[in-house]
Amino acid sequence: MKNKMKVITMFLIALIFLSTPAVMAAEEIELEEAVKILIEENRTLKNARKDIEKAEKDIELAQRSYFPTLDLQTSYTKMDEGQQTLLGTGSDENYRTSVSLTQPLWLGGKVSMQKEIANYSLEISRTKYEQSVEDQIFSLVQAYYGVLQAQGMVEIREEALDIVNEHLRIVKNNLEAGIAIRRDLLQSQIEQRNAEEDLTTAKNDLQIARRRLAQLLTTEKIYEPSDPEINFKLELEQQKLFNTALANDPQLMILELNKKIIKLRQKLEGQYYRPSVSLNGSYDWQGPEFMDEKSWSMTLGVNVPLYDGGKGNVNAEKQELELEKVANNRNDLLENIDIEVEESILTVKENKEAIELEQLSLENAEENLEIANKSYEAGVASNTEVIDAQSTYNQAQISLLQAEYDYEIELFKTIYKSGRLKEYFGDVINNEK
Repeated sequence: MKNKMKVITMFLIALIFLSTPAVMAAEEIELEEAVKILIEENRTLKNARKDIEKAEKDIELAQRSYFPTLDLQTSYTKMDEGQQTLLGTGSDENYRTSVSLTQPLWLGGKVSMQKEIANYSLEISRTKYEQSVEDQIFSLVQAYYGVLQAQGMVEIREEALDIVNEHLRIVKNNLEAGIAIRRDLLQSQIEQRNAEEDLTTAKNDLQIARRRLAQLLTTEKIYEPSDPEINFKLELEQQKLFNTALANDPQLMILELNKKIIKLRQKLEGQYYRPSVSLNGSYDWQGPEFMDEKSWSMTLGVNVPLYDGGKGNVNAEKQELELEKVANNRNDLLENIDIEVEESILTVKENKEAIELEQLSLENAEENLEIANKSYEAGVASNTEVIDAQSTYNQAQISLLQAEYDYEIELFKTIYKSGRLKEYFGDVINNEK
């Protein structure tokens, strides 16, 4: 019986151990290292590279339009007596096998244009990949700073809980000494529970932030980012940043490439009436027995389209409408770039001023909390004043934390909007290529 109980106990312990998720230690990571992992492992970038490979296959397909085609056909026919007499074969069975080779000689210039279109499509795929790199790096920067901010929030909430606990200790001592009222104790206990809840929320937010970072890096590891050293200088001048954005904006490049493709397609529609020339050779076997009588033939064929029902003209008009859409989209894009650059400049300046203001607010809140604590201990301030001072100090810490990280993220955003994130992380990205 005792042995049986031991076995059951061991089984339950093992079950509990296996069902308890292992706590993974956080691994330190720098922003440059995170970018390197992103370029290698990010699923969105992998898909973008697949699109480049597909576009390269389209060029190969266009080139293969001039490749010969080889076909094999065979058939067996069973005839009635009347057909047999009519054909004079002497047999009611007929076998036919044919091997034919077709070699296109001239396709009206369509292949060269299709190849050119495929080349432009490849350039679009490469440009979209570069755009995806910029987009994913900026998403990584946001996620990276999201973890840093969440870590900072946990530290602030832990300090807030320590402050509340220390004040609660003082309240309890004062209550025992008869210089505090029970209401102070209840208020402080409520603040303690609120601080504990805020700390739990901050830890949960940190866990989710780490998962979002891990998702971008396509990993299950838990990373603990370190504060990056920002070593770039921005000239916050509207026209310079606008010109830089124009030179680097992938959407503008894609619009120009699409414009060239549309013009080629428009020209391709005009090639409808051009003749195509092909050479066909075949070797045939036909007779009452399989592979019986042999024959061969060689045919030079010319195909001249005469009328397509007006489809060519309609398609050409459609391409003209597409060109007008491209022009409209380009104008909208230019205006959006100008607005976004201006917005980034204003936001960077605004966030820099906010940091200075929040630092002053934190200094005042810290001094006010110290005065409130001493005043309460001296019996000249209420418990409510201390709690309000704690809340103000806590909020000042949070506001400064947010302002500092918002400022740094906005600096990266300004680089992102001017299309220079790849340039900033150029060493990492070029090494991966």
